[in-house]
Amino acid sequence: MLLWQTLAPGPIFSMVGTLQEAVTRRQLAQANYRDAVVIIGYWRSGTTLLHELLSLDARYTYPTTHACMNPHHFLLSEASALSRGRSTIRRPMDEMELHAGSPQEDEFALLSLGARSPYEALLFPMNLPAALQLADPRDLSAGDQQRWRTVFLSFLAGVSARGMGRPLILKSPTHGCRIATLRELLPDARFVLIVRDPLTSFESVVRMWRRMFETYALGRIPSEEEIREAILADRPRFERKLASTTPALPPNRFTTITYESLIANPPEVIEQLYKRLELGDFSTVREAVAAETARRRGYRAKGTLPSDSWRRRISDEWAPILTRHAALR
Repeated sequence: MLLWQTLAPGPIFSMVGTLQEAVTRRQLAQANYRDAVVIIGYWRSGTTLLHELLSLDARYTYPTTHACMNPHHFLLSEASALSRGRSTIRRPMDEMELHAGSPQEDEFALLSLGARSPYEALLFPMNLPAALQLADPRDLSAGDQQRWRTVFLSFLAGVSARGMGRPLILKSPTHGCRIATLRELLPDARFVLIVRDPLTSFESVVRMWRRMFETYALGRIPSEEEIREAILADRPRFERKLASTTPALPPNRFTTITYESLIANPPEVIEQLYKRLELGDFSTVREAVAAETARRRGYRAKGTLPSDSWRRRISDEWAPILTRHAALR
């Protein structure tokens, strides 16, 4: 299957990508990388909910699901795709609604365009422990690092062009490992860290990877125990990356919110976030945030606690992480 994809659709996508770049060269050259808002947080911490609420502000733009899943041609095809209506699907890991115009993780576009990414594990799940270590471009070879930066800026140039130069709202758990690189590429970027009780979200992360593997994998899928081992080792690395970069950020360029507070009172939390990061007048989007909150009122996130043996291991190996989260409550 992979060989067929490489030899048949692969060259077509490459040619269409070249055509897209040629047709939109003038708009791409005027891309706005300034004042982006970057949402970070470990998987299953509420980054999607926060992304969708912030993206209600028409003064900003964001990568759509269509753009992230079709990065080679979205500037040529997105208007047609969105005009066909708002048919929805549900995400495999949590049944949240998703449609072509939904805000989406740019990580999927980076993977499709050939940048190294932890999401390589979606295709080859047995590589999950090694793939998770690809999140920070500074840990890559010089060639892969340059490729990552080129692909990232190229894709965002297209998103900026589609959004008429408005500042970008980006979201990806992987971005939490890349703050140093993102600060170089996105001048005056603001970062929002959303955190959720690591103990209660642990099994949700396991379920996420399992469901994604079942959807996309080309190779053998690891057992749930193997997935747990990979997550147990990865989360402290993610936290170390955050701790090495976020203290250098000014107060108006970095803030932290909790998932628990966001779902308790979304409009209030979003308004406070606007004030801390100087995102503009919140009153212009208050009604939209309140309406979206009301629409989602019936949604309940699934939650399963780890077994006793895993809870003990998490409590031991993630003790500093659990302590930091407890202090935010």
